[in-house]
Amino acid sequence: MTSGSAYTPSDVVAANLRQQLGTGPLLLLTDYDGTLSELSPTPDQAVLATDVRQEMERVAALPGVTFGVVSGRRLSDVTERVGAAAGFCAGLHGLEIAGPGCAFHHQSLETVHAVIASLGASAAREMTRFPGVYIENKVYALTCHVRLVPNELASLALETFATLAEPYLESLILKSLIGTKALELLPNVDWHKGRAVSWIRARVEERINGPVPVVYLGDDRTDEDGFSALTDGDVAIGVGERPHTALIDWRLAGPSSVGRLFRHLTRLRAASPVQAR
Repeated sequence: MTSGSAYTPSDVVAANLRQQLGTGPLLLLTDYDGTLSELSPTPDQAVLATDVRQEMERVAALPGVTFGVVSGRRLSDVTERVGAAAGFCAGLHGLEIAGPGCAFHHQSLETVHAVIASLGASAAREMTRFPGVYIENKVYALTCHVRLVPNELASLALETFATLAEPYLESLILKSLIGTKALELLPNVDWHKGRAVSWIRARVEERINGPVPVVYLGDDRTDEDGFSALTDGDVAIGVGERPHTALIDWRLAGPSSVGRLFRHLTRLRAASPVQAR
């Protein structure tokens, strides 16, 4: 296993997962942007490659596997992009979750609705001086993307965006999350992707009446929260150059490697019957 920057071939990771976890019940959770899909200049352009989608659908359909996506996107957005393959989808870093016969909507979302609307209007006016800036209004969260902003202006654009939010950050109404060439504003509550992982695991374990190991894949700093919720017997897989954390067990090169991992997992698990607990 490795927590460094070296990439491991997807077939090697799959073989080790098969050896460590067998073919019993499995909760397979993944981020979306940068993990399932390539990072794109704007969020609207991030779509699943056909081969990754096909492999995702195959592994999600395996007996004993529960597949889910934990994303910073709105729940409705990520659900539409992933489709029926995901038994669970979590949006806004876990502040909203939907699964079979269950749902979660953090109470803080309604309290920041008006704040986000006001900030979104201010950002729409003030950030136009930065060519290429993209303001993503998620109703309960607001993100400033600078992937298309000239390099010499990108940092200043993020600083300007943070300044607009400063009163709400100082009063602890909102908190900020730093992403890949992005800054996001969210309700300032102790809830994140790690909490979402634990919430989903609890529902799966209740349904199967027993413990379930988690394999979590992510590419960004926010996914470190997801990794932090894992325990002995779980597996953390970093995707791409980030995140830099000792919590990672393996590292894949990118979404294409994630698709190949799903293919190898499908082959290995299909070759053996699902283990009884």
